[in-house]
Amino acid sequence: MTIARVLLPGMVALVVAGPASAQYGSAPSRYNDLVPSVRPVGAQEPPTARPFAQPMPTPVMPPRGAPMAESLGEMGTPLPAQSGAPYAALTGQPTGSSALPQGSYPSPYYTDGPGSSDPLTRAGRIGYEVYTYTGVSIPGGPGLAARLTAGWNVGGGIKTLYFDQSHTAAWTVDLGIGFIYNGADQRAQNIFLRQPPTQNSLTGALTPVADVLTSTRVRSVRRTSFNYNFGRDVWLMGAGDTAHANSTNWRVGGWFGGRWGTASVDQIPLNETDGYSRRQNVFQGVSVGAHTTWDVPMGGWVLFGGTRIEYHHDWTNLTPPLQGNIHNVDIQFTLGVRY
Repeated sequence: MTIARVLLPGMVALVVAGPASAQYGSAPSRYNDLVPSVRPVGAQEPPTARPFAQPMPTPVMPPRGAPMAESLGEMGTPLPAQSGAPYAALTGQPTGSSALPQGSYPSPYYTDGPGSSDPLTRAGRIGYEVYTYTGVSIPGGPGLAARLTAGWNVGGGIKTLYFDQSHTAAWTVDLGIGFIYNGADQRAQNIFLRQPPTQNSLTGALTPVADVLTSTRVRSVRRTSFNYNFGRDVWLMGAGDTAHANSTNWRVGGWFGGRWGTASVDQIPLNETDGYSRRQNVFQGVSVGAHTTWDVPMGGWVLFGGTRIEYHHDWTNLTPPLQGNIHNVDIQFTLGVRY
């Protein structure tokens, strides 16, 4: 009992004094450089060593008076541009015309966002089209054209559209290829037919032979061409670019340009049994046309379809001495996509 009376108070004193000495008078820990994962409220971030003693960069603060997001929901909501915003300063657009958050910049790869195809005039976006067409080709004129019948044509191309600021009109540059086939009434006509060259039996050399004027019937004419056009398109029911198109739209437009390619004529010589002759030559022409289409937005691209009418005059020399120039009126249906 005496031993218990002596040891018990000492143990109690030791238990009480231990935490107290650790709290007020304990030796410093050897892990003083550790930073807790959660900093206490009001505590400042400790300075960190930077290589080569470089100065700390000055943080870029938003303009005074700019609205600040106070919740996660507001952080995902675009804020209107403020006066002096870097976006407005760089692009030169009026303050408040951007739906981007304060202090942000448009990416050059964000093609559906605000942008400029011409930074000097601050024009609109640039659009692209891929299209195809087919229809009837009606020839006319004297000479060879008077012997041709209505045929068909098919073609396609790519078009670049340079929109203005309203995106309801655009200048266009159009490159494509086309093919036209016309039959003929096969009336007899004296036409120069090319003769095959003769070959020397000893030397093997080829000697050209002059064309022979022979009574001939024209069976058909084919033309394949590279087409280049410049024009203007106008949308009557709203913006026509993919970024602003949100409902069905109606477009009208026109163009002028030229064509260059190759033409061939199939002929039937009347002085031969089951005879056949083909003559081929390069041709060139000029064209003017108009079109109208209905546009249907499909998300990031626009589907369109409609009709085209085109007049072109082609200069050929397929059937001398018969005049070979051909007037054409083409009526076509077209289908394509814009992106």
